[in-house]
Amino acid sequence: MNGGGRPASALRAALTAALVALYARAFVVSVGTVAGGSMAPALLAGDRVVVDRLLYAEGLPRAAAAALPVREPRPGDVVWLRSPEEPRTALVKRCIAVAGQPFAGAELAPGTLAVVGDRRADSRDSRQFGPVARATLGGRVVLVAWSADRGVVRWRRVGRAVR
Repeated sequence: MNGGGRPASALRAALTAALVALYARAFVVSVGTVAGGSMAPALLAGDRVVVDRLLYAEGLPRAAAAALPVREPRPGDVVWLRSPEEPRTALVKRCIAVAGQPFAGAELAPGTLAVVGDRRADSRDSRQFGPVARATLGGRVVLVAWSADRGVVRWRRVGRAVR
């Protein structure tokens, strides 16, 4: 077997890497593109962001939840979510209140949170469509991985943590 096992082991390694990448993409991190300017200056249209999908994971076994960095959303978190008005559309907003906290003159119900854009005048958010279900969250936006506007790279933004 002179080298006869190499193609098989290379294929196995490639398949393993692909499965790990798919798992990470599905459950750990994803990358998305910011479409609008409602989160400026924290995020700009055209920013490609890294989303931590694990942080808000629900329904994990107790041992896994204790071992992993999992927590509930908090006011101040920049979140990636499905639009309550158009579920096929992703939004990026800042969480400003969670279940049990006041929003628009009432206490937020369990399993809900309120989100708004940093540039309030240009944002369609919980002030218009109301509180959003926690289940719509895709994760917390943590990093600007790439930023460009009309083909011009905004180097100062690349690698910047999102706060």
